[in-house]
Amino acid sequence: MLLAATVVAASCSGGSDDDRSMGAGPTTSDLLVESSTDSAVPASHPRGPVADCSSRSWADFTGAFSDPANLTIGPLVLVGAGALTPAAVVESIGGNKFPLLVRQGHVVTVRVPANAQRYAALGYGPLPQGEIGVRDGHATVTFVACTAEEPSGSIADGPATFWSGFVLARRPACVPLDVYVDDEPAPRRAEIELGRPC
Repeated sequence: MLLAATVVAASCSGGSDDDRSMGAGPTTSDLLVESSTDSAVPASHPRGPVADCSSRSWADFTGAFSDPANLTIGPLVLVGAGALTPAAVVESIGGNKFPLLVRQGHVVTVRVPANAQRYAALGYGPLPQGEIGVRDGHATVTFVACTAEEPSGSIADGPATFWSGFVLARRPACVPLDVYVDDEPAPRRAEIELGRPC
């Protein structure tokens, strides 16, 4: 099944061969434009689209970093991803929607490991309009939070930047994620229970 979501391509930075096209239709390189945020992405991180302050949304997520229903990895929170998504939800919409937050001043790269890319993808950053599925998503997305000089308009136990999006899945699965925080050379591993316990 596909997520019935209307998504507008954001003005994010250029990708690379590391963020493979997952099927027919526009490729990542067709949807991206160059951005100065490229320089904010550490060289040790995998490359993919960049979501920055210009593509953020706005909301109040007070308490997000301490809520056990959320998945927290350092300065990143996936709202609602700390709880099991019912299998029926995954089967009907092709994954689940998780608001993603990054604390002010941080850079976080999220990657679906190679062994999970056949059934899962990230639905953040530039995407085709209309219904989207795993083939339309990204293997890797980097999130560059707003700085103090460019307020994000969102709050989550302090200033944070919020992007709306999905973790896409072809079927119920325990979806692993590699999370690269700031200039840390090695990723932290996280897992999301999309219709199946980990």
